[in-house]
Amino acid sequence: MAKITQVTPGAGYVLTVRLDNNSVVSIDLKKKLRTVRFSELRDKEVFKGAKTDGKMVYWPGGLSIDVDEILEIANK
Repeated sequence: MAKITQVTPGAGYVLTVRLDNNSVVSIDLKKKLRTVRFSELRDKEVFKGAKTDGKMVYWPGGLSIDVDEILEIANK
């Protein structure tokens, strides 16, 4: 499984994720903000607080998404 090496929160709630195989995946989380799970990311400061531990992207408050889910969102 690929590891996340970098995560960059961008304008318009687009999250750019770089993997250890040099792939770059950008996912648009704007539609997800309407869900209960991702609603806390409506606060732009929370969204900008995205970090990675190599296995997942996580935000203050406990929300996280793993590599598999990131790739699933990107492929939709």
